[in-house]
Amino acid sequence: MNIPTKTEIIIPKPYLKIAFGCTNRAFYSVKSELYSIAENVGIEACDHMEEICDYEGDLEKIRVYRTSTSEPFVEAILKHYGLVDTIPEEMEIMLSIF
Repeated sequence: MNIPTKTEIIIPKPYLKIAFGCTNRAFYSVKSELYSIAENVGIEACDHMEEICDYEGDLEKIRVYRTSTSEPFVEAILKHYGLVDTIPEEMEIMLSIF
C-alpha cells in the first residue's frame, strides 16, 4: 500500500489533496490501487475519476469526482488511506505526486 506524505484541503473550490511525494512512475501504483478499490466496491473507476498528466504525458494527478454513485468509492478511498474523517459532501479528492 502506498502511504500519503501529506493531506490538505485546497480552496477556493474545495477538494481534499492527498499527496504521495513519489515519482511519476511510482504514482502508477497509486492508480492501480484506485482501480482495485473501485472494483472492491463494484464501481467502474474510470467513470468517476480523471487522470491529469504533465506536459510530457506523465501521470501526476488523479481527481476523483463526488457524485451520488461514486460515494462508496470515495468512502473506500478515505478508509484505504486511513483518512476516516468525513469530508464535506461537495468536496472532491485529488491524489497527487506533490
